[in-house]
Amino acid sequence: MALLALLVSCLLASAIKADNFYWYKNSVVYQIYVRSFQDTNGDGIGDLKGVIQHADYLQSLGIGAIWLNPIYPTPNYDFGYDISDMENVNPEYGTLDDFNELVKAMKARGIRVIMDFVPNHTSTKHKWFLASEAKNDTVEKYSDFYIWQDPKGYDSNNKPIPPNNWLSVMGTGTAWEWSEKRKQFYLHSFLVEQADLNYANPVVREKMNDVLKQWLSRGVSGFRMDAISWIYDNVGCGNEPASDNPNPDNPNDYNNLKHTCTMDQPETYDIIKEFRKTLDTYGEKPKEAKLMMTESYSDFDTVVKYYGDTNAPGSTFPFNFNFITNVNEGSNTSDWANIMNQWVNLIKEDKWPNWVLGNHDQHRPASRFNDEWVDVLHMMVMSLPGTVLTYNGDEFGLEDAYVRYDEGRDLQGLRAGPSGFASMSRDFQRGPIPWNATRYGGFTTGKPWLPLAPSLWTRNVENESSKNNERSHLNVYKTLVQLRKQQTMSEGSCEVQTTNEGLILITRFLQNNPTTLTVLNIGDFELSVDLTKYRQGLKSTLKVVVSSYNTAAAESLPATSVNLPPKSGVVLSY
Repeated sequence: MALLALLVSCLLASAIKADNFYWYKNSVVYQIYVRSFQDTNGDGIGDLKGVIQHADYLQSLGIGAIWLNPIYPTPNYDFGYDISDMENVNPEYGTLDDFNELVKAMKARGIRVIMDFVPNHTSTKHKWFLASEAKNDTVEKYSDFYIWQDPKGYDSNNKPIPPNNWLSVMGTGTAWEWSEKRKQFYLHSFLVEQADLNYANPVVREKMNDVLKQWLSRGVSGFRMDAISWIYDNVGCGNEPASDNPNPDNPNDYNNLKHTCTMDQPETYDIIKEFRKTLDTYGEKPKEAKLMMTESYSDFDTVVKYYGDTNAPGSTFPFNFNFITNVNEGSNTSDWANIMNQWVNLIKEDKWPNWVLGNHDQHRPASRFNDEWVDVLHMMVMSLPGTVLTYNGDEFGLEDAYVRYDEGRDLQGLRAGPSGFASMSRDFQRGPIPWNATRYGGFTTGKPWLPLAPSLWTRNVENESSKNNERSHLNVYKTLVQLRKQQTMSEGSCEVQTTNEGLILITRFLQNNPTTLTVLNIGDFELSVDLTKYRQGLKSTLKVVVSSYNTAAAESLPATSVNLPPKSGVVLSY
């Protein structure tokens, strides 16, 4: 039976003017989880010198910037997201001199450095918190740096009762922790060891902007803003209402509540605009612009508010996590096209889209989908207008590491116990990078802090880089990154067409420039595609720019017969 033809046609984006083309618009931002990238001193933990060691590899990828996960001093309850000093470097990773050398090495290769910034909270070991808990106001008004509340009352055992029903994101129960020293509760949206800052206090906002300035003065080109949705809390709001579908088996489930008091508050957007103003004082011209990427898993209508407006810009872009949260192996072409359409249409409103396939908090694409999807996913995102973000290792299809409970390091997983470890731990996607097929993959000469992925013997950088492995995931990825730098991909319009038989066709076109067609089969059956049915004026033969490893090798293909196995793709040009 013949399948239906065209189902969805979308994404006719207006051309992007070259004179307003900011450096990040055709760039790939490459996320480096420093702890797992490269160890140079044998302690099993990656370090800044390890990043420098692979500077040539980073240059070979063709990326425009690296984003470093937190490298600050920390007690490591949340591996860098519980910061005890925001203006220094964790000794496990090196020194400020090492950081300066890293910026220099990257600049020499045309690569910018983006820092991870954690504005919502600090470690309870931070000097600010220690002074706040002690109500020490001798130098600064530290007593009001964090969110402190009196108990609602006391139970029959004279134990203080939290001021309201707010829950920790980590699923560990109340978001309030009692301080015996201060005789009040402090708010912790995440771990007990991570105390929320009080952004109702203008001094806190000033201090955090000073932190940004310190790193900007060291030559960084922007920041990724962590957990930005929680940055402002409406403490006068009271209890949060129950969600529509609470979990009766787990009263500590964060999703049991509607977070009307603690997430995406109106004041949050003003704070973001203040941060952006600070960044712009260090460069706002296209080649000098400082990038601000914000993390929010909220719904689309909420997330786009982080962009700000023309008069008061906010985030350069909030992360687009839809390819992580809203699609899977079973999603149909309409599901994929709807996501693309939603975000690319932002260009019409002078907002810039972005595409995220993975990060340190989510299972790797090669594990969420499977190996056959790796090239298809990269072809898809690299063919769309918008900044692409790649998590280290995903460029060559690295899978999750296998980590037993007794090997786990992530407290979010460990505190969930053996039964909840697999669903809550983020250790799996944080396994070290395998550089070769030796023991521990060349990551370290010692014992790695986490196990490596079991596929390291074949899926490693050395093997994927081989000239004899021309269509390896890594070599396909490199070709796609270079393709994005062509004028058609940088400035051209975009159209996406799909059919219900699994075809996704992405066309990029610009007058007096080559047209690029990305032809993807995300279905379960082989497709033979007659492209002339979807594009007018095609030449009879199209040049093959790059194809997925599971397709037949060819330098050109007839426009009337492009044969694609399931989960495969090809990028064509004419």
